[in-house]
Amino acid sequence: MPQSMQRNRAVNWVFKRASNMINSICNIPNALMPPPFRVMQIGSLFWQSRCLYTAVRLNIADHINGEVVPVEKLANDCNADKEHLYRLMRMLCAMGIFKEVKARHFSHNRNSEVLRSDASNSVRSMVLMHNSPEFSKPWFNGFEDHIKDGSVPFEGVYDQEMFDYMNDHQSVSTLFSDAMDTVDNLTGLQYLQDFDWSRFDRIIDLGGAKGSKSASVLSSYKHMTAMVVDRNNVEGTAREYWKNSLSDSVEERLDFFPADIINDRLPVANSDKDIYLCTAVFHLLNDSKAKRLLNNIYSAMQGQNATLAIVDAVLPEKGADLNLAAMDMQMLMGTRGRERTLSEWNQLFGDSPFYLVETVSVRTFAKLMVLKKRKG
Repeated sequence: MPQSMQRNRAVNWVFKRASNMINSICNIPNALMPPPFRVMQIGSLFWQSRCLYTAVRLNIADHINGEVVPVEKLANDCNADKEHLYRLMRMLCAMGIFKEVKARHFSHNRNSEVLRSDASNSVRSMVLMHNSPEFSKPWFNGFEDHIKDGSVPFEGVYDQEMFDYMNDHQSVSTLFSDAMDTVDNLTGLQYLQDFDWSRFDRIIDLGGAKGSKSASVLSSYKHMTAMVVDRNNVEGTAREYWKNSLSDSVEERLDFFPADIINDRLPVANSDKDIYLCTAVFHLLNDSKAKRLLNNIYSAMQGQNATLAIVDAVLPEKGADLNLAAMDMQMLMGTRGRERTLSEWNQLFGDSPFYLVETVSVRTFAKLMVLKKRKG
């Protein structure tokens, strides 16, 4: 039996137990609140998201900075109506975002700090994307009809697949890329250290956006190189993003390859020590496209016994937690993809030229699945 590629078993055990505890805590309102009040609360949660989105659009977190700010000054800085802004701030404080230190004077609390543009754990890009007109309309325009007929809400609004739409709208593509960077920043890419990269010489990072994951691995494994493969308009912004922000050692080992990973030719494997990495890619694809991607990767491997690593969620067969179920609804809204259960992953792999070697636990919502080419 080949040696496991799992690292940091103990910290992964702790991470899993902590995640289970957090999920249990998040479920407390369902257990304690009377059902009519809980259901009404859920039914009006979009009020909260719209208030939060407005706060980010007005840059309230940056205007407050580290001070206690009277609403009059805040309104002037935000170019907003004083009384309307006060009522918005009162609502945000009631939601647990910002703090009313004294009447009509506001400061940060631990939740509002992550809305600052200069915060290392800022989530403003994710809030802006999820609540933007482009990504909100599919939830509100005919969502019920799409549930009935099995079509994609995003495509129903824009008559295009989501990534084709982003190819034609650079601002939306940038909004999406910035939000995806938020995910990387929040995890700190720690989970990448739970996999043994030392066995490989080169990462071919498919759908790797700006290459944050590859850059993180290269900073720890000095012998490796990486080729990041993504759409044309992503590749151009990625080079600009990293300019003067990477060490020379990492920058000279990180390269980019513009391509549609499903339909275009992929970088060819040079040796058995190449690893093709797909992080949060397959959940965007239905089974038909997922199989095309698997076949495209297989073709790129040619005669080499390279490895494929898929980092994606593995849902339980029943009883998914709210985070995983919500991620699946995001896929339903915008794509023809889905979050898959283990049996659904196995069915997908069973119809492909790859077989599952190992599932590695990593400190994020996902698992890292290691695949090799079938013989013969």
